[in-house]
Amino acid sequence: MAENICRPETGPPSLAGRTLSSGVLGGLCLSAIAVFIVFGMPTGTWLEAWLGLAVATLAGFVVRGLRRKAWFGSRLSLHQSLSFEGVVQTVQWLSPSLSSRAFETEFLIRETSMGRKEVTAWLRSRRLTLPVIACAAAGVISWSFGTMTVAAIFSMLAIFAILKGTQQFTALESGKENQRVHAMATMSGLAVWGIEGTLFVVATQSLLDLPQALLLYIGFTVAVESAVIPMALGVAELPAVLAIAWGGGPTALGVLLIFHASRLILLMALGLVYLPRYKLTVDDLLDTGLITRLASSQRPAEGWQFEDDGEVACDISVVIPAYNEAERLPPYLDEVVNTLRQTVDRWEIIVVDDGSTDLTREIVRDFSAIEPGVQLVCNEINLGKGGAVARGVSEARGRYILFTDADGATPASEIHKLVAALHSGVEIAIGSRRASDVAVTLRRDSIRAALGSSFYAFVNFFAVPGIRDTQCGFKAFRRDAASRLFDQLTETGWAFDVEVLYRAQLVGYAVAEVPVNWQEMEGSKLDPVRDAIRMARAIFKIRRQNAGFQRRVANHRAISDDLPIGSDRWKCTP
Repeated sequence: MAENICRPETGPPSLAGRTLSSGVLGGLCLSAIAVFIVFGMPTGTWLEAWLGLAVATLAGFVVRGLRRKAWFGSRLSLHQSLSFEGVVQTVQWLSPSLSSRAFETEFLIRETSMGRKEVTAWLRSRRLTLPVIACAAAGVISWSFGTMTVAAIFSMLAIFAILKGTQQFTALESGKENQRVHAMATMSGLAVWGIEGTLFVVATQSLLDLPQALLLYIGFTVAVESAVIPMALGVAELPAVLAIAWGGGPTALGVLLIFHASRLILLMALGLVYLPRYKLTVDDLLDTGLITRLASSQRPAEGWQFEDDGEVACDISVVIPAYNEAERLPPYLDEVVNTLRQTVDRWEIIVVDDGSTDLTREIVRDFSAIEPGVQLVCNEINLGKGGAVARGVSEARGRYILFTDADGATPASEIHKLVAALHSGVEIAIGSRRASDVAVTLRRDSIRAALGSSFYAFVNFFAVPGIRDTQCGFKAFRRDAASRLFDQLTETGWAFDVEVLYRAQLVGYAVAEVPVNWQEMEGSKLDPVRDAIRMARAIFKIRRQNAGFQRRVANHRAISDDLPIGSDRWKCTP
């Protein structure tokens, strides 16, 4: 019905990903070997230094995240602040030729929907803090060497830089609140370097003198910030050359190798978790068109324009996947029909029999003979709930397409809520059992509810941030959105909801969570423990196969080969 959202990965990992991974691992191994050859196994003082430098690295990252949180306040959660910092730092280290300022601007706008002016103010404030940090660092180094007069001069220059920066910022960003936030950002910027630098000095106090440690830390940080080589390999260690003057070259090299390795290990861990969470891949970071792609996926204020394929024949299509539902489906079908008659003028119901072995197919066929608005579509083999819903979506002719579980856990009377949300302009509206509403009633087993909450947290953390309930079987889509999102699903079982929502966030669709009445029904085919494990595995598969902005183009259309999804499986008995 529409272009494919992505192409399933059928070949080997990308050359860029393999090259980068090899480079990181090689750099870590060489660093460790160099340290061991020069200084022996890391016992005693060196082991303490290694642990201390690792703590300094972690503390520096956390403080930078807190600085971001202090600026944006309640507009960003603490987790968002830290995860955004992880992504931005990963980009800076892996792709230094990519404009980090432009990347962060488009990334923050996309992920938070904040205005461009607000994001630009944050970046401008941070840039104006750099002269302050430089003067303060020079003053501290001068003090460590005992040249108090020079230290005092640099301290005065730092104060002047603060005043000048505030003046420049105020000229562009008026308001006392902005001045206060900028002043706080300046102080937090000094705190970042101060805390990380102090921990660096403490970690290396048995190996280096105070002036030496400060020079190495400042030199390392400046080298990394100005490096144009991915991961600053071979560049970050250059300040060790300064140590030759005091006869401590090997020691300085060992310290910087350890500090560098600690940074890379931390960023590798953050990248593995957060890049796919925000739909990025290593290939994206090495793509010069990434910033344009990020900008093109930012949802316009009025929403994406509806892409009419000329096949709309009714107002809404309701898709009901059914597998051995001969007992529970008939009363729910009646309920859905009655609701649609009262809600819209033109409608259709598509029941997808997913290879049932009971009388489901016959019952629906008899029902459709009485009610022509009900259609039966059959899968000769059981494809799973996701496969059945995708089949129904491909057959639907409504401007809006809604799917609901055959057990009637969500009353059909709730359909009007999702339709109203779509009318408001969002591309996707999903029923939610976790969105608060005093008028909503939920009936659920306590054990299943607890397991469900844990799973939702897992999915939210790793795949679809900001969506509290991915698994409620009651979702509605604008036709063009459904066509794009359901095409070539890689997950045809219970995890398909997560893949659809993951793709929706990649494309830039708005997803409205609508509180709905819901009750757990007897006869559920879901095993909470077994299926939770299966879905946890599926989450990482979804991330691996769907992440990546290289699979999109700037005009909001997707690209892929025209690979039919198992065309021989879509046969239906007349």
